[in-house]
Amino acid sequence: MYEKTLVLGLYSITPVHAGSGAELSVVDLPIQRERHTGFPTIWGQSLKGALRSAFEREGKNKGVIYSIFGPDTDKASEHAGAISVGDARILLFPVRSARGVFAYVTCPMVLKRFRRDMEFAGRNDIANFEVPSVEDKEAVVPQGSILTINRNNETLVVLEDLLLTAKENELSQIINAIEKIIPDGVDDLGKRLVVVSDNVFTAFVKFSTEILARIAIDQSRGTVKEGGLWYEEFLPADTLLYSIIAISKPKGGSLNDAEAVKSELQGFLESKTYLQVGGDETVGKGFMKIKVL
Repeated sequence: MYEKTLVLGLYSITPVHAGSGAELSVVDLPIQRERHTGFPTIWGQSLKGALRSAFEREGKNKGVIYSIFGPDTDKASEHAGAISVGDARILLFPVRSARGVFAYVTCPMVLKRFRRDMEFAGRNDIANFEVPSVEDKEAVVPQGSILTINRNNETLVVLEDLLLTAKENELSQIINAIEKIIPDGVDDLGKRLVVVSDNVFTAFVKFSTEILARIAIDQSRGTVKEGGLWYEEFLPADTLLYSIIAISKPKGGSLNDAEAVKSELQGFLESKTYLQVGGDETVGKGFMKIKVL
């Protein structure tokens, strides 16, 4: 039975490749996605592995690590860890804008799920906001948005090659809720936030990720190795995700109760500004700014 929870905000400052394995499609190495929505995600097991790796790199006490994450793999049957790390769910997705460079895009479905998850985590102070309705050809923006364009007496937002009718609405409750989990230093949410329909958001997160060609060179010939060309998908920089970490009483290790586990984990994450998640860490990918509460 879980006794405590933490909410972890993750903001990508470089492209992130949390891979789902090889596929026989245009993209050889796609990112992880939810099966039923197609939204990008970072599976809980991948995030838990990144957290454990960060603990181990810092040289943390083995007893503490075993309490929080469980024993090493060869002793995994001895007891389970005290935390359950939820999948990191998308909240804001960056999309190129004709004005203001880029927008933080979200949709009613994502906002409702965020509100529900915060209620589950016991954070009613975050879950206290109304979700606006929006049609497929509309974009709901807050007053003072830097993304709008006036043309022929109509106010528009142009995202990628899509023209949407801008509809000003009061979004301060949503902005305040998101700002509670967004890491420090990201201070322009109120100017860039756009709420689009669920259908439009789905199209953006499916077709506006970054696809990079990677090659492996045969050094003796100076040419590409046979089979050494592949395409890899990345979640773009400036994406915001969140995860809920549920905490129970430890079944082993040196910590005695759920409060001690929460204190140890929260203290460590508060001392860390960044976390590296996913593959390609040697080519500068996977850096995420974090905030825990």
